[in-house]
Order: sequence, then structure tokens, then C-alpha cells
Amino acid sequence: MIAAAFPRLCLAALAIAAPFSTVACSGIEANPERAELVGQIEQSRILGHLEDLTALGPRRAGDDAAQKATVALLREKLEGMAFKVSEERWPMIPNSHLLIQLGDETLTADGIYFGANISQSRVVNGYVDALGVRDRFTGYGMEYAQGPAVDQVNVFVTVLGTRYPERVLELSAHHDTVPGTVGANDNTSGVAVLLEVARVLIQNPPECSVRLCFFAAEEIGLWGAKEHVKRMQEQERIGEVFGLINLDTVGLYTDEPNSQVSPARIPFVVWPPTTGNFLTIIGNKGSSDLAHLVEDSAEVYTPDLPTYSLAKLGGMMPDAHRSDHAPYWEAGIPAVFLTDTAEFRSDNYHRPQDELSTLDLPKLTMVASLVAAAAFEACEKEAEMMASTSR
Repeated sequence: MIAAAFPRLCLAALAIAAPFSTVACSGIEANPERAELVGQIEQSRILGHLEDLTALGPRRAGDDAAQKATVALLREKLEGMAFKVSEERWPMIPNSHLLIQLGDETLTADGIYFGANISQSRVVNGYVDALGVRDRFTGYGMEYAQGPAVDQVNVFVTVLGTRYPERVLELSAHHDTVPGTVGANDNTSGVAVLLEVARVLIQNPPECSVRLCFFAAEEIGLWGAKEHVKRMQEQERIGEVFGLINLDTVGLYTDEPNSQVSPARIPFVVWPPTTGNFLTIIGNKGSSDLAHLVEDSAEVYTPDLPTYSLAKLGGMMPDAHRSDHAPYWEAGIPAVFLTDTAEFRSDNYHRPQDELSTLDLPKLTMVASLVAAAAFEACEKEAEMMASTSR
């Protein structure tokens, strides 16, 4: 997963880029009660979730034991917060084996793999390093064959809205990793944030419902989110979801100069900073209102967390489609992608080096505060719209 990072600037000088600009100044006023609520987010709890999840080891979609352990841990944590947990299960048949060449020996790793993922050299190398066979490694190949089906499991909990429970905002993070890494940033960081946000929301329900989605199989083709959207369409429930905020790799920040790269630069329109100390907020044309609401929430409630945004043009950027918000865009649901930009900022991406020690816990805690605040603001805005249309 990853998307590109682009700046949000409230400057009149950007008028030259008006047809394309994502500029918007804050339309949210500080709410003392909401600020107090956001202050309930606790760094120590986020750290605890990170430690528990990474202790499970790599959580690749093709590893049945790892999947079961992950789902069991998520259930334990969520049920401990008094949530009723639901699941979406579906079988995926492994379509290939990964063949690791160790001189004259070939090691076969069964599992669900797809060429677009496993062909990345960093994924293969990370898997080799995790196996401890670097000194014997001579290459890899793919052998396409079916194996026993492996259940994939999406995990859900819902905070019922106090005023319009039938209107739903979804928050999401994928719980699988690529082979050979515990994925502290990709995407244990997003899962840990959602778990802490869930704790705060259930104690302070907003006006509309919030469904927290822990998706499976993102790393092999966004299958968890695709399955969820497909089922909502089949059950004619797609209209209940008025927006999604998706978190993927949200925990790595640095103040080192020239630590941030970008897949594109367009003067006065797309002009990313070169220091990787910000959270990126990405939307497409149909999601710009929600993206601006997230930006505004950051300005008001987490001013110490730098944010940069591509609020409208994400749909035009291939790298901006590489996470679980993309199926929502395709279904016409407003969806915003929050990310630290992963490989555009760090060589740890999809490698064993993606470890807990590399994360910036204070900033990750700010991300959780931002998500909680944005969820309340989005639900309040939706409730106001529902009330105005019912008059």
C-alpha cells in the first residue's frame, strides 16, 4: 500500500491553480467538549495494541494460523470494550507457491500470492531475511497451483448513533502484513489507532453510527474492502454509508531534511514538501468535502500534527489507489485515505525493518486524536443535513 503526499496551503497565491486546487480554509470551530473527548486518547493504550499485534509475527493473508490468531486478538480487545463483534468470512484459494531457491535446494512457501505483490524485490528479500537463509539465497520463482482454501476474515464493530443510527461513517485499517515482516507501520499502526478510537467512541457515541472495519487481505489486492463493498451492494445497504476514513501506514515521521520524495510535482498545484514529518490526507473528486473536513479537524484539534492534502485529485494518481479506500471510490462512496506515504518516506516499507521501534508514538497518538475528532465532526455534519432535509 501507499499513496503520494501533497501539500494543503491556504494561500491566495494558489488562485492560479483554481481549476485544480484542493485549497480550503477551516470551517470548523473549536468545541470544548469535543476537545476534552479527543484528549481521552491515550498513547500507552496505542503502544499496548502495537506490542500485542506485532508479537503475533508476520500476518500474511495466506497463513491460516496467523489469521486466526489476529482475529482472536482483535475479538478479545474489542469485546473487552463491550463491543458486539461481527465478521465477514470468505474462502480464498491459494493460487500459487513462492519458490525460494537455496542453491540446489528449493524451499516452497504455500500461501495466497499475486504477481503484482510478490514480484516486488523488497517483499521477496524480506521473506528471505525472515527465514534466515540470506547466505544461501540464489533466487526465487512462482509455481501456480491451487492449495487448500484459507478463510479471510473482516472484523467489525459499530458504535450506534444517538440521533441517526441508520447513517453510517466507516473507519478502516487492514490487519494483514506482507510476508516476512510484523508490519509495525504497515499496517499495525492503523489497526492500533482504530482500536483506541473505538474505546473513546463507545464511551461517547456521536449522532450518527460509526462502523470500525478491520479488513483482511489488503496486501494481496484489497480483497477485504472489495468483499465488504460487494456485500453491501448485494444487500442494498450501500446507501447507508455516507463516508469512509481509511488508515494505512500512519506511524512513521522524521524531521530529517530531504526525507520525503513524491511520485509527482506540478508547480502551484502539486508541490509536496521534502521533509517527511506530516500526515497525508487524500481524496478524490467525490470525496473532497470529507477530505477538507479531516483537514479542518486537524487544524482545530491536532495543530501540532502537520498535514498535507490532495483532497480532490487522488483519483487521478495511481499511487493514491493502493489501499482499502479504492473500492469505495469505485462504488461512489466518499472516502479519505490517511497515510505517512510509506515507501516515499522510508526504506522500511514491506521489509523486516518495519519494526515497532521505528514508529513515532506521539505523532501516532495525534493521528488517533484526529480520527476521533473527524468522526464526530463528520457525524455532526451528516446529522445536520438529515435534520434539514426532514423539515
